[in-house]
Amino acid sequence: MRLLDVPYIKQRPELPSGCEVTALAMALSYYGEDVDKLSLAREMPIDKTSVERNEDGTIRIWGDPEDGFVGDPFDNGITINPNPLKQVAEKYRPGSSALYGEAWDVIETHVANDRPVLVWFTIHHDMPTPRVWHTPAGKVVQAPRPLHCIVVTGTDDDHVYFHDCESTEKSGEHVKVEKTQFTRIYDEMGRRALVIT
Repeated sequence: MRLLDVPYIKQRPELPSGCEVTALAMALSYYGEDVDKLSLAREMPIDKTSVERNEDGTIRIWGDPEDGFVGDPFDNGITINPNPLKQVAEKYRPGSSALYGEAWDVIETHVANDRPVLVWFTIHHDMPTPRVWHTPAGKVVQAPRPLHCIVVTGTDDDHVYFHDCESTEKSGEHVKVEKTQFTRIYDEMGRRALVIT
């Protein structure tokens, strides 16, 4: 088993909510692209909808991560989905692919073919809990938490290896998680991914 030689970049302190663009910066750097996470964060589409909360503090109305980043990656934000992040990736690597609902073996095939893949995952690599809000137009947004984005750098029969840009005891370079646990989280997070080619 060979791990992709993806440069490792931490998201903090500059981007406390910017795991997706940090993961993208790592994947683009793998191809020798001269980009940095802060520039990518400024290029990323933003959904500027203001958050409205219920009396219990839960989110009632906010933006649509399918339109752009919800919140502020430099401060308090949630996420951006693969399609709008792909718009940024394609400025540097045309042909990148946003994946929704694909089986895990599709991701493994891309990694085996030397393509880093961003996967929407969880902080601490735990099973997610549901979080739902509505857009002002009434669309239901599913954003399980603690939402995170990582870069898959390799797989073997029993494990998945990835770069985790957060600053926790479980983050770092080529983090190893049992494949059964990883794929359960991948499924629960909506099977979202972005292949950088």
